[in-house]
Amino acid sequence: MLRLTPAQVLVASTGVIGVELDAQLILNTLPRLKEGLTQDGFEPVSRAIMTTDLVSKTEGVELKLRRGTVRIAGMTKGSGMIQPRMATTLGFLMTDALLAPAVVSRMVRAGNAVSYDRISVDGDTSTNDTLVMMANGACGFRPDLKELPAVQEAVNAVLQSLAKQIARDGEGATKLIEIQVSGTAKAEKAVAIARSIANSPLVKTAVAGNDPNWGRIICAAGNAGVEFDPAKVSIQIQGVTVCKRGLAAPFSEADLKTKLNSPDVLIQVALEGSGRASTTFWTCDLTEGYIRINASYRT
Repeated sequence: MLRLTPAQVLVASTGVIGVELDAQLILNTLPRLKEGLTQDGFEPVSRAIMTTDLVSKTEGVELKLRRGTVRIAGMTKGSGMIQPRMATTLGFLMTDALLAPAVVSRMVRAGNAVSYDRISVDGDTSTNDTLVMMANGACGFRPDLKELPAVQEAVNAVLQSLAKQIARDGEGATKLIEIQVSGTAKAEKAVAIARSIANSPLVKTAVAGNDPNWGRIICAAGNAGVEFDPAKVSIQIQGVTVCKRGLAAPFSEADLKTKLNSPDVLIQVALEGSGRASTTFWTCDLTEGYIRINASYRT
């Protein structure tokens, strides 16, 4: 866990891989940045870190504890080259809770595991990523030991909101896709299946075209490297059962195509009899817009 003194600056950046930053430009700008510090600079900073992002991404919560209220706020950027380990993302989480560095480290790692590590835009990764949590103790008190789980839940909620905003704002995206996988023996197996579905170009383009092609979903699940019985797999799209125990289920394709014409799409995959582990993963559809952005990103 990195401890920063008031004289230290943590540098974070994304950009074209292989192009080195001019450190002197950063050093020359620091005095001006210090003079411009203000209590209402949160939103301007969230906009300043945008690259191909179309919108700034922020979230904040207040949590009432026994001795008072603590606040947790975060900002992030990311739109393309998104598939954690962690991808081209910058995330900054701040709280006025009085927390020891070791506690902060545990909280941000646990929160990351159910947020940034559960999103994908294009299945690609980058050399540049940063997720930082800072606690300044300005609230004036330390949460009780029994209150730490509630603080962790609040941290998770903020990070999940930020991560979902990244997936929703994926380059060229028009839809946020939530993938729920249940019934595996271990959680990591559910994650592997969900990630494989999220990264499938065939699934993502089907969603873009409002096509309830569930065969692409079960195919992507089978490519995850997780052993399961296809005859025990059921799939729902937008709450409509399209596959029951590995076979096509009767449904109105016209009605489901209408339901798919929505900014939010839910895909649920259930493996019967394998276990009780589950996970939730977020991604977005894949459109021509992604190609246009990335075909000329550097030039």
